[in-house]
Amino acid sequence: ISVQVNPFSAVHRVTLHCRSMEVERKEVNVAALKDANLPIVWVLGGPGSGKGTQCANIGVKNGFSHFSTGDLLRNEVLSGSKRGCQLYKLMELGELVPTAVVLDLLAEAMVENLYGGKTKGFLIDAYPMNLEQAQAFEDYIYSPTKVVYLSLEQDVMVDRLLNRGNFDDKKEA
Repeated sequence: ISVQVNPFSAVHRVTLHCRSMEVERKEVNVAALKDANLPIVWVLGGPGSGKGTQCANIGVKNGFSHFSTGDLLRNEVLSGSKRGCQLYKLMELGELVPTAVVLDLLAEAMVENLYGGKTKGFLIDAYPMNLEQAQAFEDYIYSPTKVVYLSLEQDVMVDRLLNRGNFDDKKEA
């Protein structure tokens, strides 16, 4: 990873090298997020625990923007952008998308909603997934205001996944 940082600016340009492939990142004014100091809520839990449903309900009730990293990645790929094509190639190889790229997509979406005056806070659905991602989020953006963990019995989550009918929701998975 190569990082160019201007110490007088919160806008960073980062290029990630992923096995002979670069995934370019856009410049993001993360300082705007820090200055706005809006609440950030991480909503965590197992698959089928209701994270998306709860985020939708909380978002509507409180005027918060809801972001799923999976949705952000899929939308970027489907956009046909250069970065979307690079991400598609990376995922096609079975590689994980680097944390920095995921954070960039999150920060871009958050800043866009902030600038549009569309939000009173942010709900981050199923991210971070580990301590490394949590630390990277806090270092790049800022610490969450709250962390919500939805806990359900394994058999309840499996039943929910099988009943929602997504193509990749199979009992074997």
